[in-house]
Amino acid sequence: MIPIEVLTMAGGATMGGLFKMIDKAQEAKAKQQEQMINMMKAKTEQADADSERATKAADAAAARVGNDPFAKMTRRIFVLAMLAMGAWAMMGGLTGLDIYVPVERTTGFNFLGLFDNTKTQTEYIKLENALVHFEWLKISILAAGSFYLGKS
Repeated sequence: MIPIEVLTMAGGATMGGLFKMIDKAQEAKAKQQEQMINMMKAKTEQADADSERATKAADAAAARVGNDPFAKMTRRIFVLAMLAMGAWAMMGGLTGLDIYVPVERTTGFNFLGLFDNTKTQTEYIKLENALVHFEWLKISILAAGSFYLGKS
C-alpha cells in the first residue's frame, strides 16, 4: 500500500502543474487582449489621420474654387428652374391640365403560331385634372440639389 504522504505529494505536484498551466493560459490570453487593444488603437489613429488629411484636402479644394458670383448665379437659376418645372408638373392637375397617357392594346388571336392576326395598337387615354409624378422629376430634383449643395 502507498503511504498517504506520497499520495499527498503526488496530488500536490499534480495540482501545482495544473495551476501553473492555467496561469500560463491566463497570461497568454491577457497578452492577446493587449495586442488586440494596441491594434485597435493603431487603426483608430490611422483613421483619424486619414480623416484629418481628407479634411485638409477638402479645405484646400474649397479655397481653390474661389467666390465666383457668376457660378453661384447659374447654380441658383438651374435649381430654381428645376423646382419650377417640378411644381408645374405636379400641380398642373389642380389648374386644369389634361394629361394624355399612351396605352398599348393587343387585339386578335394567335392559334399555336399557325394563325396569327394579332395587332398592337397604341391608344391615348385622356386624364382630366390629374396629379402627375414623373420618374425623371425626382431624379432631376435630386441632381439639382446635389449640384447646388456640392458646388460643382
